[in-house]
Amino acid sequence: MDAAQDVKARLDIVDIIGEYLPLKPAGSGSFKANCPFHNEKSPSFMVNRPRQSWHCFGCNIGGDVFEFVEKIEGMEFREALELLAQKAGVTLPKFDQKAATAKKKLQDVNDYAAKLFRHLLLTDPAASVARSYVEKRGIDDLTADLWRIGYAPLDWTQAEKKLYEQGFTTSELVQAGLAANKESGQGIYFRFRGRLMFPICDAHGHVVGFTGRILGTENVAKYINTPETYLYRKSAVLYGLDKAKTNIKREDLAIIVEGNMDALTSHQFNVQNVVASSGTALTFEQLTLLKRYTNHVAMAFDADNAGINATLRGLDLARQMDLNIRIISFDSKAAKDPDELIRKDVELWKKAVSDATPIMEWIYRRAFTNFSPSTPDGKRNIAQFVLNECRYVAHPVERDAWITRLAKDLDVSTDSLRSALNKTQSSKLQAPSYKAETNRTRSSAISHQPTDDPSTPFGTGRRLTTDNDSQMTPERELEERWLSIMVIKPELLHNLEINWSYGPHASLYNLLAGGYNPSIPSSLAEADSETAKLTGYLTMLADREFPDQDVAILKRDAENVEFRLREHDMTRRRTDLEQAMREAERLGDTARINQLLSQFNSLT
Repeated sequence: MDAAQDVKARLDIVDIIGEYLPLKPAGSGSFKANCPFHNEKSPSFMVNRPRQSWHCFGCNIGGDVFEFVEKIEGMEFREALELLAQKAGVTLPKFDQKAATAKKKLQDVNDYAAKLFRHLLLTDPAASVARSYVEKRGIDDLTADLWRIGYAPLDWTQAEKKLYEQGFTTSELVQAGLAANKESGQGIYFRFRGRLMFPICDAHGHVVGFTGRILGTENVAKYINTPETYLYRKSAVLYGLDKAKTNIKREDLAIIVEGNMDALTSHQFNVQNVVASSGTALTFEQLTLLKRYTNHVAMAFDADNAGINATLRGLDLARQMDLNIRIISFDSKAAKDPDELIRKDVELWKKAVSDATPIMEWIYRRAFTNFSPSTPDGKRNIAQFVLNECRYVAHPVERDAWITRLAKDLDVSTDSLRSALNKTQSSKLQAPSYKAETNRTRSSAISHQPTDDPSTPFGTGRRLTTDNDSQMTPERELEERWLSIMVIKPELLHNLEINWSYGPHASLYNLLAGGYNPSIPSSLAEADSETAKLTGYLTMLADREFPDQDVAILKRDAENVEFRLREHDMTRRRTDLEQAMREAERLGDTARINQLLSQFNSLT
């Protein structure tokens, strides 16, 4: 048994997926939930415990526990294996790739530094100012522990000694961004001195860097961050995502705030689908991270001009990535930022989130706030401001409604606005192109693609395809339905003499006819891996299509499907014979024509 198989054998896919989704029972060993990979109101995501597999009948993807973790966490296979191995208590063989080793070493440096800073905040007499600041800001002990808030000392002598005692080298401290080489002379100096430390984690909870806040009155930067390192790229990290991602998925909404304290305070007061952009405009990488968990974003920045400008800088990119955007607004007289608003009254924050304004409406209101509609210049500026946003409105009816409203409020013609919009559209920025997925060394032989065939008996256009698949047909979907009944109720199986339109269906039917019982886990050894995956898919399909139906109802359904399958089979045989007869006529082969005609008549 290799490491991956060992990990799978020790874990239950229902337990793992249950950490991300609220699963509800849905049949013989199956569970259901709303799919985390596309928006839906009714559950089409199924997990099957006996098969240890999952499948979504809405977006037509599925696989094993590794493929779920890879997709939901945005991991490569090796990363998913390491994460699940840790949960399973399995020690993996050494992975001696240099890059992975270097990355792990720097993660160890940052992780130990975070623990050290936390210890110093709690115990070092010199950290009394930092402890007072934490108390003043209202950060409770649990929150400080969860977010690993610490203290970097002015005197690094003892801290440096402890780092070296752990086996870390001077070079590694520099590479991790904790220290820098002195410009003159030898040795290093430590970047963070006398600062309150906020560890910055990636989406998987690894410490990749730090933000340090000055505690004294020195004439230095109030906040400093770890510089760009092998682990830390500011444009690719969102503060708090590791703690917020599950709640973002659950709420189907990511709230983006500007400052670290805004995010931390919101989590402390139990609004936990919040991340911080750390005061920068949102980047493509950050938004790509969020799209793993939701397509809905609410942006809340400081109520001053700088905050509004930060909002605007992040909007174009977010809209180009098809994110549904709303803007969270609050009265600047009530609070200067979300942190202050939450501490004043968390209900005000919750109301601001629930009342978030759709981006188009927010832009419209800002235009009339910033410019006067009473002057020609003001009208032009308002029109440009609003029409620039209109170019992102995909539906023509909605776009026309905004143009009509704008024309009325500016007292201008809709034709002039459409003309201006056409000019705006001609200079529209192109959305960043997503990189195609790279081929993975471990990929499923079965993939799932949607079909638009309205005659599908399942009504959702679901399908199962292989790498060498031909176009999906209604006949093949009927085969799936019939086989899904036989998989969960093998006692209903009987001889079905048809020409199967899909090879794996024929293989599974022959296995079933030979005594293969999919309900017995040990019988999986009788099937090859592709047939086993097909069986798992059909089991979940049956649990979804026939929940709690008795054998009599299933038998009638199977009989109806059989009738339609025989009709398809008969039609195909007749078509084949007609084509063969035309070919015989072309060759003048009378004997062949009579033979084929006899076969054709026997079908009637």
